[in-house]
Amino acid sequence: MNFQIATKGLATALLLVLAGPAFADTPADTLVIADVIDDVLSLDPHEVSEVGGVLVTTQVYQNLVSVDIEDATNIQGQLAASWEISEDGLTYTFTMNPDATFSSGNPVTAADAAYSLQRAVKLNSRSAFIITQFGFTAENAEERIRATDEGTLAITIDEAYSPSFFLVVLSAYVAAIVERAPLDAHEVDGDFGNAWLKSGAASVGSGPFQLEQWDPAVAIVMARNDNYWGDAPAMARVVIRQVAESATQRLLLEQGDIDIANKLGPDDHIAMADNVDTTTLNGPSSVIYYMGMNQREEPLNDPRVIEAMKWLIDYQGMADSLARGTVSVHQTMIPGGFLGESEYTPFSYDLERAQALLAEAGVELPISLDIVVWNNAPYVDFAQALQATMAPAGIELNLEVVDGGQWLERYRSHDLDGWMGLWGPDYPDPHSNALAFAVTSGDTPDDKETLADRFGFAPGDLSARTMAALRETDAATRQALYEEIQIEHTDISPFLFMFQEQRAIGVRSNVEGLVLGVTFADDRYWNVTK
Repeated sequence: MNFQIATKGLATALLLVLAGPAFADTPADTLVIADVIDDVLSLDPHEVSEVGGVLVTTQVYQNLVSVDIEDATNIQGQLAASWEISEDGLTYTFTMNPDATFSSGNPVTAADAAYSLQRAVKLNSRSAFIITQFGFTAENAEERIRATDEGTLAITIDEAYSPSFFLVVLSAYVAAIVERAPLDAHEVDGDFGNAWLKSGAASVGSGPFQLEQWDPAVAIVMARNDNYWGDAPAMARVVIRQVAESATQRLLLEQGDIDIANKLGPDDHIAMADNVDTTTLNGPSSVIYYMGMNQREEPLNDPRVIEAMKWLIDYQGMADSLARGTVSVHQTMIPGGFLGESEYTPFSYDLERAQALLAEAGVELPISLDIVVWNNAPYVDFAQALQATMAPAGIELNLEVVDGGQWLERYRSHDLDGWMGLWGPDYPDPHSNALAFAVTSGDTPDDKETLADRFGFAPGDLSARTMAALRETDAATRQALYEEIQIEHTDISPFLFMFQEQRAIGVRSNVEGLVLGVTFADDRYWNVTK
């Protein structure tokens, strides 16, 4: 693959050096991160959805608004300096920040912002539902999202929602603002420059960094944006390396070959506890680990079989032994820390109860199920634990351990009995999770497939009630609606919710200023110093 980069020689050399242990401190002006990025399929901000891809676009692109990491109700202007909302709650008028510039040095205009949101709708990628849920279509996007002058953007949505909900959605990665001119120059057959942008050939954002090079499943390099309109990052470069094994990440961290280890296991944190050169940084996380079962397949279409599986998980035992300090037991679709959170945890390991449910269902035992698992921690560990605890009841899990790309492809194509995975909200509002797990396409404004559809879940009126909770403007009433919905959803859905992540990453002791995000892949590197 040929990459158009400003400093190709340096970036290529850097990748070669980082391909193996250097046994030396990383450069003072370079932040080196070990992570698992073999699932990244695109670096177009209007198409990404994998954790690694979103992590990169968070550093490179900006939005009209952003959300305070410490308080998700505090919505702040970013590329928009201010906004007004019409009396009917349908039209939002944004005044653009006159200081903002793209990495090209050109100003960020309302026309660029309008084009960006229209592009997200028209590309209709797997992430587009985040925007199209407000009634935008390829046919009406230009009418409803428009620049009224160089500095003013007007957006009209389909119905009145809580203003904070719409603004929070505009902070999501898929609402990133891109520069139109270079995309027009690289457009092929009406693809809005997607083929060029998704390949990592360049970036067209206004963030503190710009994309320099992407070698899939090896490394991603970002360089400081010298035309950044905010405070310049201290780091000249950010390098994200593919390092699958947590023990290898720890070794590289202890040797000084990397500055941040994003995927350490519990044993690694314990092992480096007395190392003065490293430390563990804890932070909030909204990631939920679950196993989804495909109810299109027999006998998974029998709710008694699904319920039996929920009684065959040793939730607390797994949390205590496999994931010490990195997860807490969580059995509902909305993460703790969000509006609508619930402490409902009805299930625990109960072999006799599970056996009774399977007998009542009259299914022939053993039941053999193919479970697709990413070949990284903690997924394999979790899946093997479930394999052991379900076997005595006659449920045999055949683990198909695959790389990140296959893991996502099998999940999206419904080619599985079950899938061991995670869900991270796209924006810090309960609807991000509730829409995915409890709503079917018939109740969404854009008819987009949801996780409920993907796993063949028929939630009945739960789907419409979840959409009604979205439209409730009173926070206390909305909280109560989600609490009620979650209890029913946990009991009947084919999603075996197990844990909420408790974020713990390894960092070199000289790394300061790292901000850990609440939603997935929202870590912020631009204030890091060493």
